[in-house]
Amino acid sequence: MKILVLAGGFDQIALIKILQSQGHEVILADYYDNPPAKKYVDKHFQISTLDETKIYNLAIVEKVDLITTACTDQALLTVAKVSEKMGLPCYIGTETAQKVTNKAYMKKNLFELGIPTAQFIVLDELDNIGVILENMEFPLVVKPCDCNSSKGVVKVTNQLDLKKAIKNAFFYSRTKKAIVETFIKGEEISIDAWKDKEGVKILSISKTEKIKTTMGNFTIYRSVYPVDISDPMKIKIQTIAEKICGGFLIENSPVLIQAIIDDADINVIEFSIRMGGGSKYKLIEYISGVDIMNVYVNRILGDTTQVVLPNWSDKVVEIDYIYANNGIFSRLIGFEEALACGDISEMFQYKQAGSLIERRGTSSDRVVGFLIQADCGQALEEKRYRVLDQVDILDSEGNSMMYKACFYQE
Repeated sequence: MKILVLAGGFDQIALIKILQSQGHEVILADYYDNPPAKKYVDKHFQISTLDETKIYNLAIVEKVDLITTACTDQALLTVAKVSEKMGLPCYIGTETAQKVTNKAYMKKNLFELGIPTAQFIVLDELDNIGVILENMEFPLVVKPCDCNSSKGVVKVTNQLDLKKAIKNAFFYSRTKKAIVETFIKGEEISIDAWKDKEGVKILSISKTEKIKTTMGNFTIYRSVYPVDISDPMKIKIQTIAEKICGGFLIENSPVLIQAIIDDADINVIEFSIRMGGGSKYKLIEYISGVDIMNVYVNRILGDTTQVVLPNWSDKVVEIDYIYANNGIFSRLIGFEEALACGDISEMFQYKQAGSLIERRGTSSDRVVGFLIQADCGQALEEKRYRVLDQVDILDSEGNSMMYKACFYQE
């Protein structure tokens, strides 16, 4: 088969390698001229994954048999729409893809299904924020309705910052719509599942830790397993996952749910029909024993008979994401050595040498990540700091640009 993959980041490399190992020809569409996955494919075309017309034309000219992506959100809608237009197979339909990639549709449907989620209001550029001030209380969270990663997502505590955040959300949104919702306190968790013919299988529940900042950003720097939750909460999580799959007609598909838990309460932030980014496919494998990327590849190639059997690990596992101060990224120091000695179990380089680092505001700004595991929390913490002491990120002048402060925040 000739397969068109949308997006050429680090996570898509794993998808591409499996497809090629099975003898498929893989071509890539990515907005950047030299994305990380470029060197692994047969052809690369510098086209935005969000440009449906250009993707459609490329698929016609190249006579592809399948269009797909992995671990990314907004490209899913392009995959579904173009596949449907061309009569190609796709594990989700256009209507479902629309509902899960647009937060306004998603939140509306979550409410209709009785799934707990924050109160929200959708705004377009012509709306007055007065309706928010009349019906909601600070703090609030502002998001673009349709955007990758956490771009434009910010917490605000006053009217001035609210106006700025809404304007910023409009800038990032393709449909020029913003969603404003109440801020819910608690611990953020990420729930990864697979819906197979037997039902919804929870593969992992991990805690999401974010950089503390006065800017109101939500920048993830760590995912940790296990999470200390009660058996009744586990039942609630399973029930919510089943309601989502049933209400959105999800079958034979990955499911990613982000939620806030606080004592006995749980509120869904959002969800998607994909594996999480930031190498979550590998974290899921370490936690559940399920090679989710292989399962996913089998699914997009047409296998709807798979049954996954998660076997949760007794170990403590985490992925740590490393950001950098501004500059030109040149090279990594110490990571390969930490990998060779076993302190690091997996390493993920998200940025290529020569990349310009201008911020650390979203998940797409990560330079590198590493997965570690241990038998207990104390051993894991010791391993983490041992790794942090021996690794570094250097800029083009040989100076350290690695940002470590988040790992020592209270």
